[in-house]
Amino acid sequence: MKRFLAIGSILAALTLSACGTNEEHDGHNATTNEVPEMVEVDLTVPETVTAGEKVKITAEVTQGGEIVEDADEVKIEVLNLTSGEKEMIDAILNEDKQYAIDYTFKTNGTYDITSHVTARDLHTMPTKQVTVTGGKEATSKLTETSTEGKTHGADSHHGHGATIDFADGSATVGKAVMLVANVSLADAPLEGARVQYEISRSDADHHTWLEAPAKKAGVYQTEFTFTETGTYEIEVHVTKGDDIHDHLVKTYTVK
Repeated sequence: MKRFLAIGSILAALTLSACGTNEEHDGHNATTNEVPEMVEVDLTVPETVTAGEKVKITAEVTQGGEIVEDADEVKIEVLNLTSGEKEMIDAILNEDKQYAIDYTFKTNGTYDITSHVTARDLHTMPTKQVTVTGGKEATSKLTETSTEGKTHGADSHHGHGATIDFADGSATVGKAVMLVANVSLADAPLEGARVQYEISRSDADHHTWLEAPAKKAGVYQTEFTFTETGTYEIEVHVTKGDDIHDHLVKTYTVK
């Protein structure tokens, strides 16, 4: 009898131990499979500015509606689309819990202002434009190819630097599609860049970000499966150090 009781106790202990292990394992899977909420950036840039006037540029970073005060890095890129001159400036968290810089535009023209935000293992970089008047005219230093790249949807970049070859396309719901971008610099494959695809549907606010590893020199690709029909914008972001930040927008039709 004592022998049976002992065996019963051992079996009960093993069963409880197994249950506990399964619960921990299931909990771990739930945690690792959980998709983090997107980091959102509210970039505030004046629409028009007078040359020589100091202005404030701010980026409010949030995740799940809560303000992010511990971003790993926030930089503000100021790109003169006429001259091609570019500055990358570290933004500092201010008393209003915004990452901010003070900036003085020196020459006239249209500028792209991009906030490069890395926080909570996510990266996003929204862009807005500002028009500067009342000062000296900027001297164009762009080549014909790079000038074409200022328009979203062109086969190049939006400033000067890397050239991105990525085409419009189509896909079917539920079937994986390979997204491939060929990236070059001065007619040579660009290696060691960070390439991301930002995917958004025209009638929705949600954005999906994908990292695209290098398949070979200058070729960055990743698979994606669309779950809903519609018209999507796919923006290819290419960065390397502080000197290269280029992007290209194309359209995908999903049926």
